Amino acid sequence: MPPFPEGDQLFALDEAKRLESIRQCKTAIDTALDMNGRIVVLHLIPYGISHGDARNRMIVQGMNSLKALAAYAADKEVKLALENGQRPDYDQVLESCLSEFSGDPIGFCYDSGHENVQKTCFQLLEKFGRRLLTVHLHDNLGSDTHMLPYEGNIDWDRFRKIFHGLDYSGSLLLEVDIKNSRFKDPTIFLAEAMRCAARLRQPPAGLRA
Repeated sequence: MPPFPEGDQLFALDEAKRLESIRQCKTAIDTALDMNGRIVVLHLIPYGISHGDARNRMIVQGMNSLKALAAYAADKEVKLALENGQRPDYDQVLESCLSEFSGDPIGFCYDSGHENVQKTCFQLLEKFGRRLLTVHLHDNLGSDTHMLPYEGNIDWDRFRKIFHGLDYSGSLLLEVDIKNSRFKDPTIFLAEAMRCAARLRQPPAGLRA
């Protein structure tokens, strides 16, 4: 996800685009099922949509899209994880969607780099941690550069304290890119990624594994 190069169209006012986005999302759900994957991550409303009537209508469209996808995913026993974004207006929609769809199969995908762009770490993780289905973990210095954990300015010790306090048994996914890392050799980069993952998996002192 998203199924379109320019971003997800589940919230599109153009009905043809919205229905095509639903179709492609259903294909992603089917593919997940075929590959024994149980979670599909969804992006929501595009960035840069001004508040007003058009945005309100887009949100209604998006809610209708999610309702259709939730029914389809539930039938396939696949879960839908709504990912947080890099702007407050996007996350307002995320919160509305998570409130509207308060149970299975819709939950939360926490993206650490996106929240760090907003300098609000770890408000969303604390607020929606009980709905957490999967994570996209990466670091940055204020822009979405997908660095390895501990290469940017995210407080990963605080993350570990919050994360290990949640009832979460899913995977720990590093959504990282060698492009902006100081580790330019692929072998060294992958070894460092493994080291970071092992460190994040370790509960802080005082918390049981």
